[in-house]
Amino acid sequence: MEPMQGCRMIGAVRAFIGIKDCYVVLHSPPGCHSGMMMLEVVQDNSDWRIAVSGMHQRDLVYGAEHKCLLAIKKVYEKFKPSFIVAMDCCSSGILGEDLESVVEQAKKEIDTEIIYFSGAGYHSLAYYGYEEALEELIKFMEQKETTKNSINLIGIKKDDFKAKEDVEEIKRICNNAGVKINAILTYDSFKNIKNAPNAELNVVFGDGVKLAEEMKKTFGIPYVVVDYPYGLNGTLEFLNAMDDFLDVNFEFVRKEKEKINKIVEKVQFYLKGFYGMSCAVVGDYKAIGFAKFLSDEIGFDLDILGISKFYNMENKLRDAKDFVENVVIEDRKKLEDKIMENEIEMLFGSTYEKKIAQDKDIPLIRFSYPVVDELSLTNTPLAGFNGIPTIIERMINEITKA
Repeated sequence: MEPMQGCRMIGAVRAFIGIKDCYVVLHSPPGCHSGMMMLEVVQDNSDWRIAVSGMHQRDLVYGAEHKCLLAIKKVYEKFKPSFIVAMDCCSSGILGEDLESVVEQAKKEIDTEIIYFSGAGYHSLAYYGYEEALEELIKFMEQKETTKNSINLIGIKKDDFKAKEDVEEIKRICNNAGVKINAILTYDSFKNIKNAPNAELNVVFGDGVKLAEEMKKTFGIPYVVVDYPYGLNGTLEFLNAMDDFLDVNFEFVRKEKEKINKIVEKVQFYLKGFYGMSCAVVGDYKAIGFAKFLSDEIGFDLDILGISKFYNMENKLRDAKDFVENVVIEDRKKLEDKIMENEIEMLFGSTYEKKIAQDKDIPLIRFSYPVVDELSLTNTPLAGFNGIPTIIERMINEITKA
């Protein structure tokens, strides 16, 4: 069995790096640092907030806790972040470096919030590292005055493909619906995240359920778990889920539908060609919402859904089996074999699926993490109402190239 996702450290870094004034200090050799840097900055070269203590081979024998402390102090001196996370990796974890003591010493020497998080990859996979990293944030949260008709968005990751554009679209939709976004975990400032308990509702996009559960116990905030809002139906489900707890204004939806219809009717004959076409969708929790959109609104025949593990995924997969023939969970080899064996005509996934698409000679539409061979600089989201024409445009352009 070959996992479809990375190690615990990757998940944890993805959670913490979404805090806009946070810096992650990896106590590791430069290799761990450079790998994470590549995944994090390929979409935005201007925002890299990962430092490394620079362990050498001799440090794996004698230890290098002093290097971690020095890296923390240098990061604070240079960047003055509001929040610092000191994290070990496999090598420093095996060595048994006492980073908790390092962090306690750092607290005496620098004036900022700082924590130690165990990121050694042998402990768990990325999804669990992400969940536990988010849970760490609750210790900094303080409930003050509740903001009426407000939500927190949980599970959005800064380094997802088109994350910035998707966040702007979701904000636009919520604003038109009369719903205020209190905080985005984690695509927000540390201050806003500390004020997360002021929201009336937590909306969880697949990942982050453990945090939502803890916030419900600690602060009494209810939560709902929804699919990532792809397509018309997915966006309406997002709005309806909030409406069970808040006062959601649906008046703007009619105009959104009219706008989409005017765009889609321009390519109606192309869309008829997609009806019944066999496809495969590969990704994390977002893949379920994307697959629903392709099946219910475009008319694809969903042959294969390849999905990496996420917390509490069993409940979501029950729905997926209603519209997809083959579900492959966390097994890269089995997934590749299934795609090569079946008559798949289009593939939706990440850069990791590029080789499969080339071998199969079929188009690849990128939507899931990680995308390292395509950039997004224009305001073209994949989520929400405005995401519908973007996805359709990408599909048509890819299929006409073939």
